Amino acid sequence: MRPLADYHTHTRWSHGSGSIADNLRAAEQLGLHTLGIAEHGPSLLFVGVPSRRWQALREAVTHAPISATRLLFNIEANVISTAGDIDVPLGIRDNLDMLLVGLHPRVVPEGLESWWAFYGLRWLGLLSRRWRHRLYDAFTQALVSCVQSQRVDIVTHPGYGLPIDTAELAAVCARRGARLEINCRHLAAIERDIARAAKNKEVEFVLSSDAHHPEDIGRFAAGCKYVDSIGIDRERIINVAWQEKAR
Repeated sequence: MRPLADYHTHTRWSHGSGSIADNLRAAEQLGLHTLGIAEHGPSLLFVGVPSRRWQALREAVTHAPISATRLLFNIEANVISTAGDIDVPLGIRDNLDMLLVGLHPRVVPEGLESWWAFYGLRWLGLLSRRWRHRLYDAFTQALVSCVQSQRVDIVTHPGYGLPIDTAELAAVCARRGARLEINCRHLAAIERDIARAAKNKEVEFVLSSDAHHPEDIGRFAAGCKYVDSIGIDRERIINVAWQEKAR
């Protein structure tokens, strides 16, 4: 297995430990042809990049050292409402290389209904199955609506932190051309969700490191082992070159 691209990495601009140049050097050493800097949208508490800094971040990515590895200005936007709204303005989205979106528990939601879903329902879901089902439906609808209404390239770590119906999400992603992420950093938490999504033979996947340290970039070994363990066709993983074992 040879990783070709890692679209989801973080730097000190949000809560990573390295610089853009550090991440780029690590990607070069691995021979990656593409690296994405995908910092968190502003609504993620404590680590989101404020909107006022996005232009400076874009310029920092654009003016990174010249490299054989192509560098992308991506964003990991937060879904902030049950209607599927995200926290990245249209003007920024028009200048992105890739739009990644994900559900994160620690966000500032938009609107009372969304506050209720992100915080009220989550607590009540601990008390009864009925409330857990409502929570499940609310967040499934939020992510499905997001993919239906936005030009989403990748849905990050589906099922991590907030419960969703990944089979329903996979069907929408297949129709819209969005890929689902197999997040190697949070693999243990999303294995069952990815397995359910993978039953839809039309949806494609990307492996991502979600690296918070440069040395973690391109670490896909666990993800590749998992892909083979559940029988996902390797051709459905778009950013890995598979090398067959010598006979």
